[in-house]
This record gives sequence, C-alpha cells and structure tokens, in this order.
Amino acid sequence: MEDVTRASRLTIPLRKVHHAACMKAMATILSVLVAGIAAQAQEPGSGTNSPPSVATGTNNTPSAATVTNAPLRIIRAELLHTMLQRTNDFVLVDVMPRLYYQDFHIRGAMSIPEEAIAETVRDWPRGRRIVVYCLDVECESSRDAARTLMSMGFTDVLQYEGGKREWRMKKYEAIGRGKLLD
Repeated sequence: MEDVTRASRLTIPLRKVHHAACMKAMATILSVLVAGIAAQAQEPGSGTNSPPSVATGTNNTPSAATVTNAPLRIIRAELLHTMLQRTNDFVLVDVMPRLYYQDFHIRGAMSIPEEAIAETVRDWPRGRRIVVYCLDVECESSRDAARTLMSMGFTDVLQYEGGKREWRMKKYEAIGRGKLLD
C-alpha cells in the first residue's frame, strides 16, 4: 500500500513538470511562427525595422501576407451536396469562364468568372459564406478566387476542389451536358 501512495505522489510532480515543459515548448514554437509570418509580411524596401500588422490590415481585415499563407478551407462533394439540399445560407460560385458555366454547372450556382470576382463581390457582406469551384482539382481558378476573396476580408470562404468533373462523376444534380468537360 505504501508503494502505491508513494508512486501517486511522484506522478503529480512529474505531470506538473511535463505540463510546464509542454507549455514552454508551445510558447517557443508560437514565437518562431509569429516571427516567420512577420518576416514574410514585411514589405521589401519599406525602410522600417518594425513588422507590419500580421493579423489584420489597416481596416481590420486580414492582411494580404496572412491570407496568402492561410490554408484554404476545402469542402467535399458530399457535404456540398447536402448543404445544397438543406440550406440556402451560402452562395455557390462557378469561377470558370461563362462558356463553361453554360455548358455545365452545379444547380444553384451563379457564374462569376475568376477575373471578375473582386469587382462583382466588392459590396457583399464580408461574413457571407461563399463556396467557389471550377473544373477539377488540377484547376487553379477556384484556389485563386478563394484567395482573392480572403484577401478582400471575406471570412467564410470554402473551395470545392473536386469541381465540375467530380460533381458529374457522382451524378449529382447539375445543369448542362458537360461537352466541354471531356
């Protein structure tokens, strides 16, 4: 019995030591990450040694440096399909050229070609959920559109990277025959 009590007394200090070591390591990692982000956000030729705001730009929106490095939020076909059936509290945007939109698009999507997205959505509420998609996982248009939206301060942007090809393969509801997809 004495050995069990003695062992439990030893466990508590070890847990405290382990916790303190973990917290110190996490603080070190966090400071290295923040320093790296600040260095990336530093504009070349600015002539100042103080880093610009990393978290926000001048109007309390994410800075371009932060957004460029931020991971994109990806949505899978099954979840997008379910969302389209259950809710309409988001905007689905096909960012391909209009010819491709007319050929084939997900039912409920609107056409805003990638090159026109910034101008088209400039007055939209920044908290609006926007899902962007293009041709397939190899197509960069939806990635670029998502990054543009994020740099404009939109906070709820999702990229459906499977795009038109995956949607057609899954035989989900769409408009058009998709002759240009082949």
